[in-house]
Amino acid sequence: SMNIPTVKFAEMAGYETVAELARQAGLGGVRGTPAMALGAYEVTPLDMAAAYTAFSNRGVWTKANYIREIRSESGGRIFEYKPQTRQVLDPRISYMVVDLMQEVLRSGTGAGVRSRGFGLPAAGKTGTSHDAWFAGFTTKLLCVVWVGFDNNQELPLEGAKAALPIWTEFMKRAHQYREYRGVHAFDAPDGITTVDIDPLSGQLATAACPNPRAEVFVTGTQPMEFCRLHGGGGQRTQIAAWDQDEAAAESAQAAESSRPRSVR
Repeated sequence: SMNIPTVKFAEMAGYETVAELARQAGLGGVRGTPAMALGAYEVTPLDMAAAYTAFSNRGVWTKANYIREIRSESGGRIFEYKPQTRQVLDPRISYMVVDLMQEVLRSGTGAGVRSRGFGLPAAGKTGTSHDAWFAGFTTKLLCVVWVGFDNNQELPLEGAKAALPIWTEFMKRAHQYREYRGVHAFDAPDGITTVDIDPLSGQLATAACPNPRAEVFVTGTQPMEFCRLHGGGGQRTQIAAWDQDEAAAESAQAAESSRPRSVR
C-alpha cells in the first residue's frame, strides 16, 4: 500500500473518472478528489462487498441483497430475488486487478492469509484508516470484514492485524461447506497475455535474467523488447494474441535467435 503512487495514478486517470467508476460500482458518496484514492470517503461493509463483485464477476457489478427467496409453509415460492447487475469494468481490466490482489496474498499486506493456513486460490486487499478492513474472495465466495468503532474512534491496528485474521478464519470454515467447495484458479478472459519480465528493466525476460516473474497485460500492451540489462540485445517479439499465426511465427523466430526465457 503506497499512497503517493496511488494518488498519482488517480491523477493520471482523472479523479472524476475514478469517482464515477466507484459510483457505478455502488459507492455513491465518492467524489473526485485526491483523498478519494486513499479511501477517504465512508462506505459500509455491505457497499464494499457489492463493489468487489465487479472484480469477482469479470467486471459485472451485482447489487447487494439480503433475501434470496421466501417460501410458504407448504414450500411454495412466494418471492424470488432477481439480481440487479451492470457491466462496470472491461473483463480484462477486472482480471488484471484480480491478479494484483492475488499477489497481495502471496507477498503483500495480505500474506498473513497464507501463513494462517488458507491455501485456496484467492484475491484480496487490506485497508487501514481509523479502522481496519479486509476484502477478498475466491471463485465461490466473497467476504468483507470491517473492524472499528461506530463513533470513528481511532483503532490502533491495521487491516492485516485486525480484519485479516477474522476473514481468514471465516473463509477456512465456510469453504468446508458443500456450496463453497470446488474453488478453482481465476480464469483469464480473452485478450489477456501473460509474459515473463525482468522486474528491473520491465522488459521481456531472457535466460540470463536472475529474477524473472510473470505479469499479465491487455494483449498488445505487453513489452516487446528483451531485457537490455541481461543480454537482450534489443530483439523484438510479438506475444500471441487472438489467432495471429503470423505474429506467432515471428515470435518463435525471435525466440530461437536469442534463446530467451520462455514467454507464456
